[in-house]
Formats: sequence, C-alpha cells, structure tokens
Amino acid sequence: MRILTALVLAVLVPATAQAAPTQIVVTGEGIASAMPDMATVSFTISTAASTAAAAMSENNSRYNKMAANLQALGVASADIQTTSYNLNYSPRPAPPDVPAPGQRYGYFVDRSIDVTLHRTALVGKAIDEAAAAGVTDIGGVAFGVSDRKGQLAIALRAAVSDARLQAQSLATAAGLHIVRVRKIEQGYQAVPPPQPMMKAMAAAPVPTQIQPNAVQSRAAVTITYDAQ
Repeated sequence: MRILTALVLAVLVPATAQAAPTQIVVTGEGIASAMPDMATVSFTISTAASTAAAAMSENNSRYNKMAANLQALGVASADIQTTSYNLNYSPRPAPPDVPAPGQRYGYFVDRSIDVTLHRTALVGKAIDEAAAAGVTDIGGVAFGVSDRKGQLAIALRAAVSDARLQAQSLATAAGLHIVRVRKIEQGYQAVPPPQPMMKAMAAAPVPTQIQPNAVQSRAAVTITYDAQ
C-alpha cells in the first residue's frame, strides 16, 4: 500500500520547472541605396532700396522672373515654395554719428524659396535660370527619392536580418538556440545631407552641371530574443 501511494504521489508532483529563457538583445542596422529621382534647390533673393516699396518691388520683379524661367523648364508653380519673407530697415546714423565703413542703410528684403525638381537633370538648368533672374544666393541642393517609405522599408528589412544574424551567432556561441522574438524597437532613419553650399551672383557662361549621387537611408532596430 505504501509503495502504491508513493507511486501516485510521484505522478502528481510536477516535473522540475523548465529554466527561464535567456534573453539576447541586439541592435541591427540596415542601409538602402538608390539613385535620386528628385531634388530640392534653395534660393534666396535679397534686395535693398531707400524705401520699403522699392525694395519689395525689386524683389517681386526678380521672383516673378525666376518663377517664369523655371516654369518654362517644366517646373510646376506648386513646386516653387516661398519659405520665408523678411523686410528689415537699417536707419542711417544721425549726426554727429558717422556711418560705419561698409555698412548699408535703408530697407532690405530677403525672400527664401525652395524649388522641387522631379527630374534631377534639371538641377543645373534651374540654377542657371534662377541666377539669370537675379537670385542672389543658392543655399544648396538636396537630392532625394520620392518613395521614401519604400526605401526605408528596405533598410528596415536589412536591419532585422542583421539583428537576427547577430542573435543567432551569440546563441550558437553560448550553446543555445533562438526560440522567439520578445520585443522589437525601431531605431532611426538618417536623412541624406544636402550638397555643399553654393553662391551665385550672375548666370555662369558655362552651363551648371551637378551630378547626383546615390541617396542612402539608414535604419536601426533593437530586438530582444528568447533563447534556450
């Protein structure tokens, strides 16, 4: 009877609990590279005059000419965006004060414009046309891809694959194997930097040519795996 009772108790007592899984935390990185299919060019039109009306009129004239030149290239009006417009006044010092050497006085108008080009081949032509219209500064050219989400998705898939490879290597080195994904956290997306700053005071006699480079998107994911 005692032997039978012992056997029953042995069956009822649960087996030793399985050890909790080991957690492996890794960060994977992925890069997606593609040739750009669009570009954004930043322009500034700066004008000065003794009256506000004259400074504004000159600025408007240059802007209208620039817009007309760009539209003649096929740039839509919606892709010519004024991002800032400032009117400032610097009064001339009254006697006995004397004007500072090289200091300009009067009314100043600064208008900043971003132009989106959906054909990268137009970048050089757009710069020349804008300079011919009286644009005083070209702030830079930033190339990009129109399908940003698609490019980021490719980078994310590469980041997940990188994380998985790291986790499997660590698990194998520790004599374990991956059993599940416990948590995934998305990291960052790197924005491609703009091209170096350029200045333009007049149309160049030789046409401007700017060759686009491949645009990269970077993504990172931190993934926690359970391994046993």
